[in-house]
Amino acid sequence: MLFSKFLPREGNFFEMFNQHADRIVEAAHAFSNMVANYSDVQKREAFNREVDNAERAADRITQEVNRALHKTFITPIDRDQIHSLI
Repeated sequence: MLFSKFLPREGNFFEMFNQHADRIVEAAHAFSNMVANYSDVQKREAFNREVDNAERAADRITQEVNRALHKTFITPIDRDQIHSLI
């Protein structure tokens, strides 16, 4: 179909959802370890950095999803659902 060549390609939303979920799980594990080792200042700070890094990575993925939403004409699921997921 000739018209489809003019439409932006569908973003890889499901891959980004999986990456985002992985960062959330990573942050949750680091947070759990931070709480379990709260009395050890060095471990607590190390796990806190892991939580911060995972959160920043998840934020970058969220920005990437938002950019893809603005570029993509037809999304695999409703745009509001994508915003709710991410």
